[in-house]
Amino acid sequence: MDKNFSYALSFVSEDSKGLVSEAAKVLFENGFNIADSSSTLLQGVFSMIFIVTSGSDLSEEAVAGMFKKTGFIPSVFKFSGERKEPSGPHYSISVYGADKPGIVHEITSVLAENGINITDLQTKVTGRHASKVYIMMIEAAACENANEKSWTEALQQRARLTGTDVTCKKIEEYEF
Repeated sequence: MDKNFSYALSFVSEDSKGLVSEAAKVLFENGFNIADSSSTLLQGVFSMIFIVTSGSDLSEEAVAGMFKKTGFIPSVFKFSGERKEPSGPHYSISVYGADKPGIVHEITSVLAENGINITDLQTKVTGRHASKVYIMMIEAAACENANEKSWTEALQQRARLTGTDVTCKKIEEYEF
């Protein structure tokens, strides 16, 4: 049985056309398979994260070196490749409020203190000047023994202190 080696690559660059294509070309030409990916544009800065596999056991430096000609060098993390999906109930958490420093820290601190694992977090500021609204969307998984009432009440209390509104919804999971 052939062994696959797993790597996480992250890139951050000023946005320009063709960045994903260029990175994917280097990966393809070097025998990597893209197993998972996420990319986003934030205020003119483009970021990409790829989870890739290869039949070759390469150092992190060797993988990063493959991108020298592209003008952007990834941060590379070699890992076991085992899928570690969080167990327990999953939640969608939305946060809205006036834009000000500390919202992410305050809300995520409550989650961390209660053993809630953040699996996705996105933020945006919308509106104009005095009416700017900060929006944060979180997907999270609670450990099996987490007391939902306790941590959601703690979250609501912290939201009041930060002047935000928080909504938590349990995500129903379906097995096929």
